[in-house]
Amino acid sequence: MATGSFQVGQRYIHGDSQYRLTRPLGEGAWVVENMASGAFTEERSNNLLERWSNGELEFTNGNTVIKRPVAESLALERAFEDAYHQSYPDTLWNKAVAKLVFVRKLEGLPITSSRLTVLIREIWEKGTKWPFSQCPHFTTVARWIRTYRAGGGDIRALIDQHVNKGNKESRLGDLVESIADDVIETVYMTLERRTIQDVLEIVRARVSQQNLGRLASEQLMRPSFHYVSSRIKHIPAYDRWIARYGKRLADIKFRASGLGAPATRPLERACIDHCRLDLMVVDEESRLPLGRPWLTLVLDEATRYVLGYYIGFEEPSAVSVARAVRNALMPKTDMLAAFTDIANSWEAWGIFSTLVTDNGLELHGSALEQGIERFGIRLQFCPRKKPWYKGKIERFFGTFSTKLLSAIPGKTFLNTLEKADYDPSKHAVISLATLRHITLMWIVDIYHRTPHRGLGATPANAWEGGIVAVERWLPASSLEIESAFSRSEKRRLTHKGIEFDCLLYNSPDLARVREKYGAEINVDIRVSDDDIGHIVLVVPGGRQLINVPALEQRYAAGMTRWQHLVCKRYQRRILDDEARDISLLVAKEKIRDLISADMRLTKKSSRKRQARFMEKPEDSDRERAADDVAAPMTTSSQALPVRGDFAGHAPVDDVLPILGSRRVTTVSGVTS
Repeated sequence: MATGSFQVGQRYIHGDSQYRLTRPLGEGAWVVENMASGAFTEERSNNLLERWSNGELEFTNGNTVIKRPVAESLALERAFEDAYHQSYPDTLWNKAVAKLVFVRKLEGLPITSSRLTVLIREIWEKGTKWPFSQCPHFTTVARWIRTYRAGGGDIRALIDQHVNKGNKESRLGDLVESIADDVIETVYMTLERRTIQDVLEIVRARVSQQNLGRLASEQLMRPSFHYVSSRIKHIPAYDRWIARYGKRLADIKFRASGLGAPATRPLERACIDHCRLDLMVVDEESRLPLGRPWLTLVLDEATRYVLGYYIGFEEPSAVSVARAVRNALMPKTDMLAAFTDIANSWEAWGIFSTLVTDNGLELHGSALEQGIERFGIRLQFCPRKKPWYKGKIERFFGTFSTKLLSAIPGKTFLNTLEKADYDPSKHAVISLATLRHITLMWIVDIYHRTPHRGLGATPANAWEGGIVAVERWLPASSLEIESAFSRSEKRRLTHKGIEFDCLLYNSPDLARVREKYGAEINVDIRVSDDDIGHIVLVVPGGRQLINVPALEQRYAAGMTRWQHLVCKRYQRRILDDEARDISLLVAKEKIRDLISADMRLTKKSSRKRQARFMEKPEDSDRERAADDVAAPMTTSSQALPVRGDFAGHAPVDDVLPILGSRRVTTVSGVTS
């Protein structure tokens, strides 16, 4: 390595030229000679130091040859090389140290064979463990001395430069190189992802075609597999992935991890996502496999504390998101009271500031989006198909799958080789109700109490330590949460009550509303697709909400709108085919009976569709539904029972197979 100082004879590179300090003028001034033109100029030491600090000036010795037109590029290249070669394998470094022993003992002596050969032999015999197989020759040691001097006395100049060995120019010529590059671009760099062997065969065929019109002395050489492979490796890896796998997968492959958006306190940022569980569940009665349920979960990013979730067969939709968010906002006291074997508390409740979600259609432009923002929650959408923007919740799903689900019979495998002869449907033993129970127990008693590597504490301790400094908020009443995640509709209030979707809703509270505002009036109602057992009436003036149950509670309590539409289609089928009327309750019970019998015969893909219809509210929900009929809510301050938060209503798209082969038109509107 070249070193320098401000003294007579010192040379340096600036710009494209080499200069030499010829004599001092005093007070930090120097006469400088341009080595190319012979011109003399005056320079000051502080100016030269400033250029050296900025990388514009580089000290050099007399043996340095400028190979680049710009000295700054040369200095930058050397800086990169020095930074890279800060460490070497022990074998190379030990050989360089051994070479330095010969160089230092012989440096300054005349480089002659008669003089150095004897000294080299003496040095060799005094040593014990040389990294050479034999005593080095005189010419070899002379080369070491010259290399060490040219390197400015830097031991790294004596390191074996294996990387510079070999022929650096192609032996095949420019034409073969052009043919290979063209085939690589048009055959290899495509989404079909053809192999290197395919590229080699095409290149060789084109070379053979070129040789047909050439003399024997002008024949082009046939490229080897290694040649084509090395040409491909010269293409940047990111560009190869874009061409062969697409930009989205290339961005995923070469993404750089970061800390993400900061969350410093509980309830500042929450994220929500869906995950299809790697577990097959069975029907509680028939014990036949139903399929893999979905988990929709809300996670606090600052503490990794679970705020709420929903688990069931409902695929990602406004229903599953509404149930998970509603559960996250509500206190969990009633939920834990139903399970006496859960030892710890779950203190997650309150409105969070920001909800991070993906770009699913279930949130865009829906009543659900308006409901979330009604509480001042800011929705933040992640870029499409970039799940690492919600890395914390993705990591939770991985932990949930490996720590809880992996030991349960009926686990599924994404990799066919890992699955081997294991059939999840044959080994499935756990029901959906049991899965909900153990999931709640695992979250509250295990996950919240296990130290988190990213926190340095357990999620429970992080939550308890941070939430004391947070001012938590809740809506004025629990009924407002129910209303917020509902669709707004307009209906007519009469003595029969309110008719919506072929169901009647009425209560004594509606009679008092009619007495005050009129016998027949137009009203606003809030309808929730995840439970048609009740609607919410907005009293004229908009300052009071009333919960109105359906008159047919045996039919409607805890039923989703999707299940209700299935019953309506079945009812119309009977009317069309047999010209006789049946009640919705009879239709519902008949469908359940047919499904129960059919589940023992159909394949599991059909059973999963049927499971979405067969799911019922939990016992506690049914009891609360009965209480609502007996004593309906009279004021907006009374809490509305949150139904179905953990009573999954499975997600399937088509009409049930039991409805027969006749095409049935899907009812998507609202029948008044």
